[in-house]
Amino acid sequence: MSNKLKAYITAVAIVAIALLVLCAPHDFAARGGHYLGWVLICVLSEGLWVSTYSGTGTITMASTAGLAVTMLWGRGAAMLIAMASTFIADLFVLKKPHIRVFFNTCQIAITTWVAATAFGLIGGPMQGLAAGGITGHGDALAARLALPTLAMFVGYLLANRTLVAGAVALSTERVYWSVLREDWLTVERLLQDLAAFLLSPVMVMSFLAIGYSGVPLFFAPLWLLNESSRRYFQLKSSQQQLVLAERTAAKAEIAAKLAHNLRQIITAVRSRAQMLLKDDERQTYTNVARYSQIILVQSDRMEQMAEGLMDFSGLELKVQRIEINSVVKQAIEVVTSHERFKDVELQLRLQEPAPELRADPNHLQQVLTNLLVNAAEAMNDAPDGNGGRSKVITVTTVRDQPLRQVRITVHDTGPGIPASNLAKLFEPHFTTKKEGHGYGLSTSYQVIESHGGRLLATSAIGDGATFTIVLPIPPEASFG
Repeated sequence: MSNKLKAYITAVAIVAIALLVLCAPHDFAARGGHYLGWVLICVLSEGLWVSTYSGTGTITMASTAGLAVTMLWGRGAAMLIAMASTFIADLFVLKKPHIRVFFNTCQIAITTWVAATAFGLIGGPMQGLAAGGITGHGDALAARLALPTLAMFVGYLLANRTLVAGAVALSTERVYWSVLREDWLTVERLLQDLAAFLLSPVMVMSFLAIGYSGVPLFFAPLWLLNESSRRYFQLKSSQQQLVLAERTAAKAEIAAKLAHNLRQIITAVRSRAQMLLKDDERQTYTNVARYSQIILVQSDRMEQMAEGLMDFSGLELKVQRIEINSVVKQAIEVVTSHERFKDVELQLRLQEPAPELRADPNHLQQVLTNLLVNAAEAMNDAPDGNGGRSKVITVTTVRDQPLRQVRITVHDTGPGIPASNLAKLFEPHFTTKKEGHGYGLSTSYQVIESHGGRLLATSAIGDGATFTIVLPIPPEASFG
């Protein structure tokens, strides 16, 4: 942990303790049982979540319960309840590292203070609705609380995101505003927050209307949704296991094909070796050069197959934070000195600021190099000098923030790929090259898949080919 991060967490802790001391509730004798009850409710809400439609995130009920506590019991009590429930949930339910438990406990106190203060300043009762600090009922009460509740939502969101983004930025050595914008203020994330926040007034109304029995009634449909999501993901897991079984079968098929090809090569080598031995017995050496050349060619074939298999199987990832534009430029530097690229124009359309993600830079560079070489060969080997078209390879990088994806496209102006070959393009051992081993694109496909991404190919005859790498941007291992 860096000294800056230590200083930041210390500062957050000092502010949290100071606010708690200034705003500590003094009515434990009258409300202590309620406070303990809501600590339990908030802890249980940490384990109650609904998956987003994309499957990449969750809507937890922790913020719903926390905001309900703020409205019901006032600023000081809400801070105490939020700190206690966050500490218990993070340490014993979510089992986060101790430093994150400490930071979250402190930052939620500040967040709750900001939210409760905003609620009170705009007209909500600072001591909470449960104390009867505001008059009215029905539509009139709802109208009076609309703006204070909205202010509470905004205060909670800004305080929480500001504090957590600071810890993430310092722990990952990223620019603060980049973390805030890219990880916390995305459209999808804000919609998730809004969905959770809007449930808190419903929770409050349930409690005020029928007491604690209203809380289980409020959570019951959410628990059913949670169970439905859990069963859905179990089904997805079973589907993934079936896919894995299919891949195992595919590997067995690859092994069978490989064994067949190796047997043919070994037969050719053995027969020529036997002929050389017989010629040696007869003291005849006129065929030595020809037989040796055949053995050498077949040995080269075996070496190509071995290299392809090593690439195909050696996919252990060394993931780190990278800028995808840097990886693209490094791949370009690798290939431009090659003879294949002498007459090829390379165009870069790289998004700035450079999209960031966590990936293995060496493996991604290997994939990009392979795609660039294939594109150059497709244009150089095309009949009639590429049909009179200029030989151009365009590489594009784009960050799709709503989908949390980075896309890298490699487009060439070659003859294109026949539709009959597109379906088999990423199959191991498939190649249209005379000297190819058929593992280049299949290895690239497996590399991208191992990153949780996709490798896609599209083409129209006479209009070149486009390969698109889609890589996910995983959520940060956050302090929030």
